[in-house]
Amino acid sequence: MATQSIAGISGDADARVIPQTRRPDGTFRKERKVRPGYTPPEDVVRYSNRVLDAVRPVASPSQPTTTSTTPKSKTQKKNDKRKAKRKEDGDTTQDTEPSDQAQTPTPTPSTLEQVPEPEASKAEDPEKKLRALNKKLRQIEQLKERYDRGEPLLPEQTDKISKMDELVAQIQELSVSK
Repeated sequence: MATQSIAGISGDADARVIPQTRRPDGTFRKERKVRPGYTPPEDVVRYSNRVLDAVRPVASPSQPTTTSTTPKSKTQKKNDKRKAKRKEDGDTTQDTEPSDQAQTPTPTPSTLEQVPEPEASKAEDPEKKLRALNKKLRQIEQLKERYDRGEPLLPEQTDKISKMDELVAQIQELSVSK
């Protein structure tokens, strides 16, 4: 008695085989033997619980099952309206959703001016500022030494050296007000 499984394996319990099939180019695949006891994943019966089966609604083949019964969110409704409008307008070139970057508003100069600065940056400690300026001065002096030795410097580094006088003036101003 030859039976055929869902996976296409035919034969009886002793000699089961996957039958010969034809490829799209016209050649044939060989018939293959299946080891005794092997059950392909397509043939494995899912566990069913009597209680859950009684509660779970049975979908008939004539009625399509609905994937979600939850109501749509506000955003989903808005996206559906956009898609419908796109189809109505006949714009088939842009089927993908707009990216997050396109949806985020770009800051305008008026909104940037309204952002208050943190209190810490307004009232910075003069000693802290003096330490930072002294550090910059040390870096400029090191760059100047490298320049005097004949090492090539980047344009940004030469600009930094040219601002040395301004830096010294700021340091003197802070040390006097201290």
